[in-house]
Amino acid sequence: MIQNKFSGKLYTRRLEAYLEIFELVSGFIKIIKRKGILYEELKIFYEKYSALDSKSGLLFSYSVYSSSELMEEIKNILSCKKTMVASCEELKKNLLKKLAVVELTMKCELGVFEYTNPTKIMKKYKLPGTNREALAEMFKHG
Repeated sequence: MIQNKFSGKLYTRRLEAYLEIFELVSGFIKIIKRKGILYEELKIFYEKYSALDSKSGLLFSYSVYSSSELMEEIKNILSCKKTMVASCEELKKNLLKKLAVVELTMKCELGVFEYTNPTKIMKKYKLPGTNREALAEMFKHG
């Protein structure tokens, strides 16, 4: 009974936290697709994501936490201090992939989808260049 109450409260709080992060990640994906990767946009995203992580990181599941490795990559990009980093198409694809993993991890964990098979999800949303097998493997261990 106590476990059920705790689980329910955790789920409610996690949902609130994930909604904020999902909104940020989803908006950033749209910016990258529309404008490319601009240094200033990347810096703003990093700062906002870091603030949300500090505020709600305790609520993150292991799957969401481990899918957020993109922050380390963004930190490395920012350390280059370039005004425009979008010229590298490979970098853009890699960031979009990692952002998609964060989005899909949250959706699957919260039960947004009727199924939790990420391969089907990735195919359904036709995410280009995404390593579906690696994502499926991540979900097995999460």
